[in-house]
Amino acid sequence: MVPAHQHHPRAGTIPPERRYQIAGPPVPTHATRHQLLFPAGTVVEGPAVGAVETAVAWANHAVWLLTNDELSINAAHNKLKHGLATSARGDVRIELITTQPNEDGTIPLNAFGVGKSLPLFDRPMLTYLSRPPKELRQGLEAISLRVDLPVVLAETWMMANLYAAIFHIAAREHFGEEIPEGVAPYPTLVVGRLPEHVIGGRPLGYRSAVTLPPDGTTQPRPSGVMFYDKFWPMKVDFESKTQGIVVDG
Repeated sequence: MVPAHQHHPRAGTIPPERRYQIAGPPVPTHATRHQLLFPAGTVVEGPAVGAVETAVAWANHAVWLLTNDELSINAAHNKLKHGLATSARGDVRIELITTQPNEDGTIPLNAFGVGKSLPLFDRPMLTYLSRPPKELRQGLEAISLRVDLPVVLAETWMMANLYAAIFHIAAREHFGEEIPEGVAPYPTLVVGRLPEHVIGGRPLGYRSAVTLPPDGTTQPRPSGVMFYDKFWPMKVDFESKTQGIVVDG
């Protein structure tokens, strides 16, 4: 963590390309991002460089949440904001297992666990209909997001922390050193806690086509599970479904 306005002495171990001087206008292009986070004249080196890199990663993550088309997460935000149709359920669990149900339809509890099964959805699910951007020429898709509350809160805090720093520096630039009451204080910046560390390898959601693309020729996008950095194509074979009851054993 980098406390507010902490001075970082110059260190010979910091490569020149990772040492920045924030100056007044004109600002070099490569230093623009640092000017948003630190007061003019701040020497940005050492842990402060890591704070900048962490902040940039979370800014990019915020953009990704708004623009990613694999799950249309922004569509979920708009539907919830405007009160449109969504389905939230906390009683659905989807887990891949390698053990077949017994002949009587029971599944032993010991078939689940580390190395035996892979939980995909073990948190509340938010399901909604969405149409990808027009350039993808797709029909309606059903999207189910896995809502992991601790992760959502961590993402929110990290991005709010970044915005707090940006707006505080903007207020200082506008008002000068005499910042009026009511302006939030400069926050403690985080070093090294990147989006992939918070989200990890957890699945984000599942998508499947509901209607065919309107042009009648384009194939629907493959169904599958979306992770932070990859997409797993996966088709649910409803025709071959079986029922089972989990029992002690």
